[in-house]
Amino acid sequence: MKSNTGSLWFLAGMATVIVGYVTLGAGNITIAPVLLVVGYCIFVPIALMKGFRGERGE
Repeated sequence: MKSNTGSLWFLAGMATVIVGYVTLGAGNITIAPVLLVVGYCIFVPIALMKGFRGERGE
């Protein structure tokens, strides 16, 4: 059975980015950039690596 870990990482990344933009729109310039960096630079690349590795490995 194929796992959806890549999809879960991507979903977490996109949720983090959306929360980051909402927080930025609310005027919080302290936590919003942190959320955006974590979403774009950590969660999304992990999702891409997990997704590609799972398809090639099976």
